[in-house]
Amino acid sequence: MKRNKNKYAMTYTHFHEMFADPVEPLSQDKRTSYLIKIYEGLDALDNMMHPEDHHWQHVADAVNMLTTLVTEMEVMEDPTGVIRDANKTLHDAWKREQSLGYNTLDALEVESLRTAVAEYAAVIETLPERAMVRCHRLTEKRMHRVLNGQRTKEDIII
Repeated sequence: MKRNKNKYAMTYTHFHEMFADPVEPLSQDKRTSYLIKIYEGLDALDNMMHPEDHHWQHVADAVNMLTTLVTEMEVMEDPTGVIRDANKTLHDAWKREQSLGYNTLDALEVESLRTAVAEYAAVIETLPERAMVRCHRLTEKRMHRVLNGQRTKEDIII
């Protein structure tokens, strides 16, 4: 029996990608569900002294997906550095929370994350479902590589 070297489960398989709609965006229900989680996470990071890990994760997922769309899939650009700034903000804020024990996002950092999340919301409204499933798969693969110690200089860990 062949063992899977990847110890992390994938949300989507290549079959999901293959059968996803190549023209229409994700269903309104899926988009709404994703965005609610992300905006709840963003609100928690903005307003809570001790946001839970899943709040960080939902916002980080949106930023990581944007990174994939720019760097790996090349279906969009980031000329103003919105994604780079959001990645740095997440990294710095997470490190501060770990060392201080509470959330310390300032107004500029919150705005940086809000801008990135708004960008993500606009993207999932327009890109075909197949592209978003592929983006999700590529993002998870990159995260699995990072967790397995195969980092690149561009990878920012939180």
